[in-house]
Amino acid sequence: MLRRRFYNLLFCFAMIVSIAMITQSVMITPSFAQQLNVGVSVSTSAQREAFYTLARDFETLHPNSKVQFTALSSEDYKLAFPTMLAKDKRFDVLYWHAGQRLFNFVEKEFIHPIDDLWLENELDNAFDGNVRQNLSYNGRYYAVPISYYQIGFYYSKEIFERLSLSEPKTWQEFIALCEIIKADGVSPIFIGTKSNWPATAWFDYLNLRLNGLDFHHALTQGKIPFNDERVRDTLNVLQALKARKYFIAEHQDFHWRESLPLLSRGLVGMSLIGNYVIQDIRKDMLPKIGFFPFPQISEGVGKYEEAPIDVLVIPKQAKNLSLAKKFLAFAASHEVQTKLNKKLGVISPNKSSQQQTSPLTKEAYLELSTAEGFSQFFDRDANEAFAKEVMPIIDEFMVHGDVTIAITKLELARSQHFPTTTL
Repeated sequence: MLRRRFYNLLFCFAMIVSIAMITQSVMITPSFAQQLNVGVSVSTSAQREAFYTLARDFETLHPNSKVQFTALSSEDYKLAFPTMLAKDKRFDVLYWHAGQRLFNFVEKEFIHPIDDLWLENELDNAFDGNVRQNLSYNGRYYAVPISYYQIGFYYSKEIFERLSLSEPKTWQEFIALCEIIKADGVSPIFIGTKSNWPATAWFDYLNLRLNGLDFHHALTQGKIPFNDERVRDTLNVLQALKARKYFIAEHQDFHWRESLPLLSRGLVGMSLIGNYVIQDIRKDMLPKIGFFPFPQISEGVGKYEEAPIDVLVIPKQAKNLSLAKKFLAFAASHEVQTKLNKKLGVISPNKSSQQQTSPLTKEAYLELSTAEGFSQFFDRDANEAFAKEVMPIIDEFMVHGDVTIAITKLELARSQHFPTTTL
């Protein structure tokens, strides 16, 4: 009898403990109930750390939320993004690029409009018009910008000081200093065409400086044939630089990062690269490198800059729309962007962000803040399939230097992608 009472009491105690544990579990579950799934492109440890910090800071502000990242390398992310956006229902927020790359998916109605977020947070006052126009489509906003960078010339201060050179403002001054550096036995310009994009960056900037932003946008969208004389003018200028042997020899065997030790050691004059390069330069080497924007060529053409903008978007099928909007609003603030981009070594789009970064970044920001318009870079402004055909042709041109052959190949690519599109 006593044994039966003992087992009954033991059973009752076990039931009470079980109920208490279930109750406790129910009580702590809400702290993880709101999980935000975010997809990001990460190519460096600095980027990984920056996004990790962004997530932890958001969780601190919203204790009942948990940010779960899916991080892929740059090229893998580009390939996976269409599926992540349109078919994979896990994601609430995705990293992407502004301009035509964004609008391609907006047109397919894969991205959630966020006009209410922009209005509630007064984001029109936070970002310049050049930034905003690359985020809005048919009068509606579809993204929040988190970072951008400028492509410009980074040069060896040692060489410039030794040869008493000044930063060039005009194309004539640029050509003159190239001649002086070349006469000193040093290659004036590093270009690493093995990386695919540097030659196109040169084409973009020359086209912007010679023909303007509207023409360049129309060209990237296939509305202007490559056998247009204005395109020939652009290629002729690029060919002239090659013919004068201003570019480093065998550049097709070099990646863009290989310019950095050469610049810091005074073994090459300059390189046309983005200010993201700063995060890859040792701090003790930064004082040895200077910056100047791409010089003016035609007086009647406005001051346009290459400024690719990185953004956050919300997929149409996002499950946690409310928390996703909170995350985008958080990422849009100047305090968050200052902290994020200080780690990344690039520029914060928010106008109120404190530029507590290197002098090189501050110089690049100043140039962007006074620009008359932005290009996003050829492979962001153009249809992706079109850009993939165009860019290797420009790489080839940098090797063989034949303008007519390059134009023939470029126009063939355009006519295949846009058989009936001309202005």
